[in-house]
Amino acid sequence: MKKLYACTFALVMAVSVASGQAAKKEETCLEAWQKESAERGAYPVEDGTYKNVIVSIVSGSGTECYLGKVKVENNHVTTIYLSFEDNSYEYLDRTYKGESRAKINNGITDPLTTTAGEKIYVVFTDKFKPRKKQYKKAPKPGSPQG
Repeated sequence: MKKLYACTFALVMAVSVASGQAAKKEETCLEAWQKESAERGAYPVEDGTYKNVIVSIVSGSGTECYLGKVKVENNHVTTIYLSFEDNSYEYLDRTYKGESRAKINNGITDPLTTTAGEKIYVVFTDKFKPRKKQYKKAPKPGSPQG
């Protein structure tokens, strides 16, 4: 009887641990940048061509982030290119539902929705404001500085 209770307890613990781990969702690259944007804010993005932006493509299979370059006109991204390993670029050829220009808000564009159901965002990491200064923590007693 004791073995039955022990096995039942072990099974209940294993199920609760497994379900607790399954509930933890990993943050996507886009979610991490959206969080940074909300915390730090961003400077305005002027007209021009920007390299080293992040192009995030959200689809049913998940979120992927790529390096790219874009053209900006009147606070809207008008052209998107993805970067290859050899630093060459390829035009991101998609058909969009509605507007094919993405407005920039706080360093990240509003989503562009494709006819294939993708959502495309552009992140201007170079336009993010610096992180706020953090207070320096005091050393604990017995530590090398304390």
